[in-house]
Amino acid sequence: MRQLPLPKILPGVLLMIAGILILPTLSDEHLAFAESNDDSTIKVSDKLKNNPLAMQIIAEMEAQKKRYKELSEDSIPKVLPTREQILIEENRKISEEMLQSDLESMNKKYLDFTPKNAYAKFVAKLNATHHGIFWDQFDYLNAKVELAIAAKNNVLENGGSFYDAQREYFKYASMPRLEMISYIQELNVKYGFANEDIQSNFDPNGKLPRFEEDEDAPCYGCGNVESVDGSNASDNTSTVSKNLEIDPKSEIKFLQDQLSDLRQEFLKSDNLEEKKSLVDSLNDTVKKIQDLTY
Repeated sequence: MRQLPLPKILPGVLLMIAGILILPTLSDEHLAFAESNDDSTIKVSDKLKNNPLAMQIIAEMEAQKKRYKELSEDSIPKVLPTREQILIEENRKISEEMLQSDLESMNKKYLDFTPKNAYAKFVAKLNATHHGIFWDQFDYLNAKVELAIAAKNNVLENGGSFYDAQREYFKYASMPRLEMISYIQELNVKYGFANEDIQSNFDPNGKLPRFEEDEDAPCYGCGNVESVDGSNASDNTSTVSKNLEIDPKSEIKFLQDQLSDLRQEFLKSDNLEEKKSLVDSLNDTVKKIQDLTY
């Protein structure tokens, strides 16, 4: 009879020894097996735990089972990729590297033509005194455009149509003429290019009230300058205009102040949904002013 190698005999020998030592003492209360999702778990009674030889044999049996399982898994043949699949994967990596290289090159080449850099070149040609007011305009409009792009992409990512995405973009990127005039007036006052009291004489459309007769028109910004005949010009102005209502609707002034506050909140906010809500409030406020103006 051909002698079997020791590794093949060992599990059988161990099993026989375990049967001799354990079977005489086995009962339902002594030993039970439970299968978990991952590994086989052996539950033994306290009495059996006190038998060192039995516990050693059980441990060896479990170790053998684990080794056989690992060997069987390693013996499963793995599917090797074909030459065509390898070639496709290599070409994909090469294409991706070339794309990234082209994008980096393009970004460097057109760096001067990005919106902010192109605008910076334009502002650099202006008197430094006016840089602040121009940059504030850019920052506000750029913030609206960035919000509009994010809103448009959000529509597309959620399965919306290109038409719906365009509508969403225009909704948040647009700036009504009345709001633009209001913002320019605010910036002129902020940077000292206009007096707030004088600016209050203009209506929301940037126009001064009209009078049938020139002598009825007040002298805007005359202050306390004396006239040629020595009289106080401000006294004459107040006499002519004391019964005239330069801004007949105080609610417009309240709404314009509200418009300014909403713009500041919009520029400070970093939350997409909050910025969208603020733009909606801005547009609603502009509409209320338009309704009161026309």
